[in-house]
Amino acid sequence: MDLTYFGHSTFQLRTGDTTLLFDPFFAENPHTETDPATLDPDVLLITHAHFDHFSDTEAVLAHSSPLVISNFEITQHVQQEFGHDAIQPLNEGGSQDFEWGYVEATHARHSSSFPDGSYGGMAGGFVLQVDDTVIYNTGDTAPFAEMKWISDLWEVDVMLAPIGDVFTMGIYGALHTAEMIDPDLVVPLHYDTFPPLETDLDAFEDAFADAGYSTRVFGAGETAAL
Repeated sequence: MDLTYFGHSTFQLRTGDTTLLFDPFFAENPHTETDPATLDPDVLLITHAHFDHFSDTEAVLAHSSPLVISNFEITQHVQQEFGHDAIQPLNEGGSQDFEWGYVEATHARHSSSFPDGSYGGMAGGFVLQVDDTVIYNTGDTAPFAEMKWISDLWEVDVMLAPIGDVFTMGIYGALHTAEMIDPDLVVPLHYDTFPPLETDLDAFEDAFADAGYSTRVFGAGETAAL
């Protein structure tokens, strides 16, 4: 399985013949010059409706026909506003099996609204099992005690989590999350995109190394095997 990071919280997983794209944010994303018209995902997963996770959804759908997986409000918006019928609503606790793997929607402690300010449903995250790999994308969140339940049910191989602080947890909130999830690898998201999110990556790597956790910082545009 390969992961491509586009900066902020936008990334892509490619496994076998299936490509999964998360939280499409390209046009206003200073980390990437990727044109969403060049992407052809099979699945588009959206954690919540804030502009920096949702704003290029329509641009992606204009050039591809992925299955959109998100909460009820977002999938309804995609169907009604963008005319895209390939949707799979998943509110937190909901799950589905697909030919390429399994997805469960998880809680996230965050807000969610569309760019016009209208209600975007509950923010969330995803646990995925693809091939033999378990991935937990926390979504924008703070730590919460029920994260321990995820580690009771899953042996998480890769955790992707925000570390930029201010709008989400920072380095030490992410470390607290890792202590509950106990992943084999932590990949940071949601940092250095805007001035309030400036992050000391050395401090991130040192804190996690001192606690015994492996990390991988992806450069924007970088692709690597997980």
